[in-house]
Amino acid sequence: MSRTNLHGGDLDEIARIYGIDKSKIMNFSGNVNPLGLPPSVKKAIAENVDIATGYPDVSYTALRAAIADYTGAKAEHIIVGNGSTELITGFIKAVMPKKSVIISPAYSEYLRILEQINCDVVLYPLDEERDFVPDIEKLPIDDSVDMLVFCSPNNPTGTYFTAEETAKIAERCKKHGCFIMTDETYVEFSDPSKHISAAEIADTYDNIAVVRGTSKFFACPGLRLGYGITGNREILDKINAEKDLWSVNVYAELAGKVMFTDRSFIKETIELINAERTRFYTELGKIKALKLYNTQSNFFLVKILDGRTTSREVFLELIKKNILIRDAENFPFLDETFFRFCILGHDENTLLIEALKNIFE
Repeated sequence: MSRTNLHGGDLDEIARIYGIDKSKIMNFSGNVNPLGLPPSVKKAIAENVDIATGYPDVSYTALRAAIADYTGAKAEHIIVGNGSTELITGFIKAVMPKKSVIISPAYSEYLRILEQINCDVVLYPLDEERDFVPDIEKLPIDDSVDMLVFCSPNNPTGTYFTAEETAKIAERCKKHGCFIMTDETYVEFSDPSKHISAAEIADTYDNIAVVRGTSKFFACPGLRLGYGITGNREILDKINAEKDLWSVNVYAELAGKVMFTDRSFIKETIELINAERTRFYTELGKIKALKLYNTQSNFFLVKILDGRTTSREVFLELIKKNILIRDAENFPFLDETFFRFCILGHDENTLLIEALKNIFE
């Protein structure tokens, strides 16, 4: 990884390399909710510190019930884990595909885990000429493909499948014996009217699993709480047989039971992201040297159009101002003309907008 490919999870390394006070870094690379951990969760943990003296519920019944109410899925179809990455690994190893297709560019962990089990992987590129909007008719699904993996909304492009489109893909995959794993880490940032989530579809189709985490939307990457949804009982039983009994600790269990019912925090987040997403489109849309791709997440993929600078140079110029963005050139099928940034608070966003205007105007 080059130094400019460091991202929001590497703040200590970034602070060391660039001689910056870690506390002063404006992290536009982390994709984490700028509102921070919900106050309701802070309060619950503070008032229940002593729960660490006991074990979590081995079945996580109350936690799965809270997730079911939140997502609209059935509680018996929900599995929880130590972050979404544990469940991504679990679903892949439960299916044990011999050949998989990953819609790319995408999160690198999919490829890493599939390669660990010696799976033949095809990276199917999203078409830049279509602004990275996926074409479901052209997905390379046939009898040789055991698993299709995609992120919706996709990281880093922000493009997505609607629930209706995912259902069509599931129908097609079912004919070929292909299992779908869709990562919805960023779906809660999307406009609800877009109907992106496949959570309820996973109750209907036995060849699809939805994976989500809480690190981004609920701003708690350190708690390590993720969950998966699938109507495939055999797959769930395989994962539960392999994963640790108490892979979700008591504080993450408690946090989940609280955060998923915090309607005011959820509403406030969606309103903030929608408003600031619109503001970025309006303000940065005036810069002719930049192209912002249509996103339904809390981040933007941006292409530099004028050829006068590179994503690496933009990264280096902004880090001087304590502004951290993601140089996206190391994502598959992207290059030195792409960078990514996420939505923070109004004031921080204003600073980024002004800094980009200074660079490109």
